[in-house]
Formats: sequence, structure tokens, C-alpha cells
Amino acid sequence: MSRAVERLGVLARQVGRGDISGAVGDVKGWVNSETVSYGFRHEFTKTYDEPSPSEVPLYVVPLDDDIAPRVFDVGGLNDRNRALLERRRTIWEAGFEGGHVAVTGDGDPAYLQWFIPPHQNDKVRDYWGPLFPDLNGDSALVEGAWVPPAYRKRNVMSQALAMMNEVVGKTSEKGVRYAIAFVQSDNRGAMVGTMGAGYDLYLTRTEHWRAGRRSVKFKDTDPDTIILG
Repeated sequence: MSRAVERLGVLARQVGRGDISGAVGDVKGWVNSETVSYGFRHEFTKTYDEPSPSEVPLYVVPLDDDIAPRVFDVGGLNDRNRALLERRRTIWEAGFEGGHVAVTGDGDPAYLQWFIPPHQNDKVRDYWGPLFPDLNGDSALVEGAWVPPAYRKRNVMSQALAMMNEVVGKTSEKGVRYAIAFVQSDNRGAMVGTMGAGYDLYLTRTEHWRAGRRSVKFKDTDPDTIILG
């Protein structure tokens, strides 16, 4: 499923449940917007500081048919969170590999993240267009993060992502050296969580939408650039 089809599906579900304002906001963004995101890179063979511990004990399991119904349960979510989780569900339905879930001792999903392997690079391009650099055979794309509202502001992301880094670093196909992730510049919490899990700044991405047409530019960025003022 292409990114365009995914967008139309999200819009249809937003309208269907009465979230007109959310649908209008998305359409306005495609008509005229500029979004700056930062690219981060984790090197699996490099040693990083330990992340801040999560307030809840976690362990990592693969995203599979058994746990997916719990992960993508939208019950009790407001319109914004429902739309965000539905977008993650479309990634699952599109057949992307590398989904991982950090769960609590009770098996409750507390963090969702994909590490999409480089052999799915063409699929990434078909789905997201030019939004990400080519994986070049040595990088996994970290995408689709989701923290359920009940686990936000509990230091879940950094520890969960660090645990997933370790799992993926040990199990990835031969030659995979990096994991790369992009976070919007206004999402301070996700930037803190990503850097806390051992990711270094290396790119800045600027995405322009004008009259439904998109352009994407990447710029090499010094790891010491101050982005958290």
C-alpha cells in the first residue's frame, strides 16, 4: 500500500468517526507546509551510556499476530491518539518487517517500534516516497514509534528503544551496521528519548508541501548542534 493510499485511508476513517478537524488539518498540511525533522543514527558496534531506567519493568517481544490486537486496540483513545495509532496499524498491514514491542510484566504493550531492514528499502520508497535516505544495505529504518498514553512521561521510550537496539544488533542480517531514526523538531520528548537510547544527530530533513506536491531535502548536521534549547 502506498503512502498516498494510506493517507486517504486515514482521512476516510477520521471523517467516518466525526473527526473533521483532524482531517482538515491533514489536508491543509498537504496543501502548504514546511516540516523540519532531525535524523539520528545508532551504530550497533559502538558503546553508549545506559539510558534512564523506565519506571515500569519491560521486556521486548516481536510484533506478531498474537500481540498485534492488543497493540492496535484504539479503545479509550481520543481522536488524535486514535489517528496516530491507526497510522501505525497501516505500517503493520503494509507488511513491513522488524516490528518490536516492549511489554510490561503483565504483557501490556508499553512501546512499539519498527526496525525495518535494508532489504525492504524499495518498499520504504514506495510507501513513504523520498522521506528517508536509502538504507544502502547497512542501515535499518527506525520508524512508527508509539507510546500508549498510560506509559508516557515514565521514561519508557529510552530504555525500550535501547533494549530493542540490543536485540536488533544481535539478530539483524549480515552487514547491518546502523539504525536511523527521524524525529520532528517540535517533538522534544521523542528527541530526548531517541538520544537517550544511544542515537547521535547526523542529518536535518526539511519537507515542503505545496499544492499537494512534496519536496524533501537532507543536510549533513554536526552531532554537537544544539537542538534542545
